[in-house]
Amino acid sequence: MMRFAQCLSSTPGLAILATTIVLSSAAPASSAVLVPAIPVTIVNTPLPVQGTVNANVTGTVGVSSLPAVQLSGTPTVNLNTAPTAPLYVDADRPARNGFNASCATGNIDPTSGQASCTLFAIPAGRQIVIETISCQAELFSGQGPGDVQLIVPNSQFPVNGTDHVSHLLTLTKQSSSSNLDIWRMTSPLKAYGSSPAGGSVDVGLFFRADPASPNPQGIVCTISGYIVGQ
Repeated sequence: MMRFAQCLSSTPGLAILATTIVLSSAAPASSAVLVPAIPVTIVNTPLPVQGTVNANVTGTVGVSSLPAVQLSGTPTVNLNTAPTAPLYVDADRPARNGFNASCATGNIDPTSGQASCTLFAIPAGRQIVIETISCQAELFSGQGPGDVQLIVPNSQFPVNGTDHVSHLLTLTKQSSSSNLDIWRMTSPLKAYGSSPAGGSVDVGLFFRADPASPNPQGIVCTISGYIVGQ
């Protein structure tokens, strides 16, 4: 003990230095510890995440599975198209679902002077667009057609309370002989027809001529178009 005391007393500078180090390293008990913001990089990907996540993400995000997406309400969807990045539509659908149909009325009734025939049966619950019609009528020489109508049913979308519309057709005389005249027409048009879900309905042709004139007096017509939505 005496030797240790002598060592300390003989080196007063060391004792003062030790005391100074202890005092300067002591921190008040109430001081807050400051933690600097350090970027974190996750290397053990993929990282499973559950719950609601709000994040600002930069760079490439890969999704390994696609969960079901549910939309509630009536969201607005906008489709942008441009000549350099067009939005393609099926322009060939009318051609793939097209039809051609013909019918001939035969000779008119000698009492009423009327005749008719069925051109096309619209399938149940379907709609059609008629784009072209061609007709040829035979009439007694010197007599013109009294009335020619293309009758198109419109059962699903009635116009003015009716379930059909009539398109009046105009024919011109093409040739004649001593007892027979030939009248013809070919015309583009847009005629829309539909049938109810309960059954098919017919596109019809109506023809009228002078019943006092001898036969043959009748008409044959051909229509072409396409079925919608097939």
